[in-house]
Amino acid sequence: MYIDMRLRPPLPTWVGKANFAKGIFYPVRIGFDRPPSAEARSMDLLLSEMDEAGVEYGVIMGRQSVEPLGVIPNDEIAACINAHPGRFLGWAGIDLNQPMEACLSEARRCIRELGFKGVSIEPSIARDESYSRADDRRLYPLYEECVRLNVPVNISLSAVLQSTVNRPYELGNPIQIYQIAKDFPELDIHVAHAAWPYVMEMIGVCFVCPNVWLSPDQYMIKMVPSAQEYVKAANHYFQDRTLFGTSYPSKPLAPMIQAYKDWEWFPGVAEKVLHQNARRLMRMV
Repeated sequence: MYIDMRLRPPLPTWVGKANFAKGIFYPVRIGFDRPPSAEARSMDLLLSEMDEAGVEYGVIMGRQSVEPLGVIPNDEIAACINAHPGRFLGWAGIDLNQPMEACLSEARRCIRELGFKGVSIEPSIARDESYSRADDRRLYPLYEECVRLNVPVNISLSAVLQSTVNRPYELGNPIQIYQIAKDFPELDIHVAHAAWPYVMEMIGVCFVCPNVWLSPDQYMIKMVPSAQEYVKAANHYFQDRTLFGTSYPSKPLAPMIQAYKDWEWFPGVAEKVLHQNARRLMRMV
């Protein structure tokens, strides 16, 4: 059974955002059929696709970002988790447009009351344009809170995110993760989209920062340039810190699992990437 670290189910708010839109230019969708459940905006179909693909848990990364990606209410994520026990795990989306005390309060609420497994921020595409980088010192109280709560933080970085919201391309560079990782050695940092196409920069940060987790999701497929470097790094150096994700609805579940399996993995590594590492990151073992 697999754990999908980037699965956006057809929640009432999400189906109106860019991830489910047909017309928006998403080059990462090229080469894969659109999932039937995404086409129909059907939770029942998604659950069937999860069963057929062997996906035990879909991780719903909270999002509080600028349109057209937008804001997905944490309570909506919690309602989905409660409606489908044992199928989804939530990470709290934090709205950086709010005062920091409100951000900390929401993180505590989501972890302690809603049972979420982590905190998710996207500074480079935040609604508050005064934020742009994850190493902004104004965010340090949030990282400190994650350490106190003993949960990981997700930071999403990629050129596609920047292009989608028309923000500067270079803000997808993962060099900004380095100082956070050094300043908070007890904080596990999950980088969704693995900062593609800054592949070597992302690998370099992971190489020198043992608390950074590599999560390429939809970019670790053979048709994506430089994806093989993620795999090489996982086989040799980051067997215990590389994770699987589909980025559903951008990609279908079963074909993405097969795409990961099609790589040449050292013995035992695929199992770590496809589910074991996620369990450790989310304190499930």
